[in-house]
Amino acid sequence: MSLLSFQKALTDLIASPQLCLQMRTDPTVILSRYELTTREKARLQTVVHQPGMSVSCTLYRVNRITPIYTMLPYTCFLLGHALVPLAEEFWAISNKSDLQFKREITIFGEFLLQKIENGSLVNPYLREIVAMELAINELNFLPREALLDTPVNELALHPLIRLVPFDHPPEALLTALAGMQQPKLSDSKGDYWLMIDHREEEISFSTLPRKNEAVAV
Repeated sequence: MSLLSFQKALTDLIASPQLCLQMRTDPTVILSRYELTTREKARLQTVVHQPGMSVSCTLYRVNRITPIYTMLPYTCFLLGHALVPLAEEFWAISNKSDLQFKREITIFGEFLLQKIENGSLVNPYLREIVAMELAINELNFLPREALLDTPVNELALHPLIRLVPFDHPPEALLTALAGMQQPKLSDSKGDYWLMIDHREEEISFSTLPRKNEAVAV
């Protein structure tokens, strides 16, 4: 039990620079959370003061921000300077990462959507862009070749197609973001679907008018 507790304490410290700082100033409070021997407590107190600990914390953060920045590029652009504080808030809540790209971007995207839903994160374009990039990544991780010949009826979407609801014209919004420009479409609201199709090797996009009976998948 002691060894497992020691490993848990060490990984918790690597995952949280804030926890390391607390450990340096008030180790008793932090160490009381774990079942440790006196020797293990002494080792951890030594570890948090070593230069290598800062390097380990940095590498951990780099490994977690890389999939987000790489696979949610438009989301990150819209977040701007808020990205790092939001990522740190997310890491504090979800501190058991397996560093797998698919899971990391999915739970971070869901974290952002929840904050948009409860009003703590406000951006007129963010919801649709987060939903779009999550859908793109979901398609990218599917076994495309195995799903190509999946039979579907006329009332269902092919498993390699996603529909994402947009409140702004998708072409104008995505053109602005592709040019690394902040969109200015507040007066151009409407009802649209962005259809994302991965039946071909390259993902394609098309815009459809949103109808009340349509359901995004």
